[in-house]
Amino acid sequence: MNISIFLLIIFILSFLILFWFTHHENKKEEKKDGLLTLLVVAGTFSVIITLVFALFLFLIMGSTSVIDIMFSLELTTNQLLVIGISFLIYWFTIDNILGKFFEYLLGENIYALLALAISRLVSFYMIGTLIKLNEDMNMTISIGVSIILLSIEVLYFLRKKAMIEE
Repeated sequence: MNISIFLLIIFILSFLILFWFTHHENKKEEKKDGLLTLLVVAGTFSVIITLVFALFLFLIMGSTSVIDIMFSLELTTNQLLVIGISFLIYWFTIDNILGKFFEYLLGENIYALLALAISRLVSFYMIGTLIKLNEDMNMTISIGVSIILLSIEVLYFLRKKAMIEE
């Protein structure tokens, strides 16, 4: 139920922002769209945004759940949800900034991905400390989720590199 509340908040926020934006841009045009059209456009794009958030949330929660099962950490559902949402918020905000910073500093290569993975590990550990996970559980989840995300990014990087070389 907490996941649905989180996704509902994402939907409402994105709907309000998109409706305001489309309404504002619609005022500038000579041929104005109707209110129903603006509602449909804002609703459609809000659903898409919410689905993307849900996909990434389930990716992170699934990774955390796999780590939990592999190492018998016995996380509660509420802990899993708080960890997933916290990691997701970090991933969509600070992680993107650090990713661009490392890409600028080191170039678009594997070293930038490794630096990002280390910063992610430290950040996930700090998030775990803030939500009061015990040391072993916190370190295991931080390392595990960071490695899973690094694996996904390395595979994407190698695929992108192979496509460019063709």
